[in-house]
Amino acid sequence: MSIKISGPAHTIRPSAASAPARAGSAPAFADHLDQAEQPVEEQARAARLAGLQVQLRQLEVARKLFAMTAESEQEDAGFALPDLPSLAPTGQNFDIGGRDGADAERNVSAASGPTRADAPADLDAIISRAARAHGVEEGLIRSVIRTESAFNPRAVSPAGAQGLMQLMPGTARDLGVSNPFDPEQNVMAGTRYLRQLLDRYQGDLDRSLAAYNWGMGNVDRHGMERLPRETRDYLVRVKSA
Repeated sequence: MSIKISGPAHTIRPSAASAPARAGSAPAFADHLDQAEQPVEEQARAARLAGLQVQLRQLEVARKLFAMTAESEQEDAGFALPDLPSLAPTGQNFDIGGRDGADAERNVSAASGPTRADAPADLDAIISRAARAHGVEEGLIRSVIRTESAFNPRAVSPAGAQGLMQLMPGTARDLGVSNPFDPEQNVMAGTRYLRQLLDRYQGDLDRSLAAYNWGMGNVDRHGMERLPRETRDYLVRVKSA
């Protein structure tokens, strides 16, 4: 026996409400991905920033270590630093140079800034007084100032040397210099040291200038044959200025 079911055929179609939902599913998914990627990008930016901060801290530590090493080399030059009430000659030797080759090329102020017109108005008079007081030629003092700081009394080198003749802070204090940026104090101290070097090396200008730039201890230990390139260039610039 067979049973027949009669009636209209039925076709299942998606509802009108469900169709738009599928049509909009792709943009909705893309929005979801964008929202998920935003925290990742922020984390990446934060990581890059943290890395840069670490590098900056490392550079600052390296800069301080370089300055400390340069000043330590001065103290190793073989003399004791007494208490000095004034800049009067005492026969002591004070290593104002010795920045391990640091000179005007590595001095930000000297390399990029001032010219002779920017020098203190009374600089010539100061140089003349220093020359008379310590028996050093005015032309030599002026050439050292030009090479060291380009006549900028506010010049500071990466190693920390300061002023017209680039005195290291510790040495300036030992010399009784209260303000290394004061042209009078700076030039008088630097000229005094030049006189001591000229006496120490029996008037040998090259050796005296090398000691001012590279450090008396380095010149005494290594001699003129092992001068670094910066110091050789320094001699040429001072003598041709």
